[in-house]
Amino acid sequence: LPYVNHIIKKLIIEAVKIAEDQPAGRYELSFPESFLMISEGETHSSLNRKAELHKKYIDVQILLSGYEEIGYSNKIDTRIKELEHLPDDIIFPECVANEQFVTLNPGDFALFYPNQIHRPLCTRGKPAPVKKAIVKIPATAFSESS
Repeated sequence: LPYVNHIIKKLIIEAVKIAEDQPAGRYELSFPESFLMISEGETHSSLNRKAELHKKYIDVQILLSGYEEIGYSNKIDTRIKELEHLPDDIIFPECVANEQFVTLNPGDFALFYPNQIHRPLCTRGKPAPVKKAIVKIPATAFSESS
């Protein structure tokens, strides 16, 4: 992972090690205010999945098993962008402009910054089970390490 910020790289490695032998749940990570959520779910058509956006946390979505497509867009509604705080650090935008998709296979990850819309757990095929590790890193990690 030579192209990844050193804090994020360390947390990805740490998360994958934890996820190897732990059940679904929330786990604290070594960087302050960062944590890991291990989840098991099922992919569905993007028409049946909500897009989401965060303000406080960088989202690193690591696919542990299965196959997943994640929608994303860098174009967000100005009213959402101007919000400073979101309850539980999440909002579900109704409309996603210029949505693109990236395919994840086991071991792949996608990184989403604050204000970057993403739509996880999608598939263009039949619904299928997946296991994921989702690393939540406070956005301040970049400003502190730059």
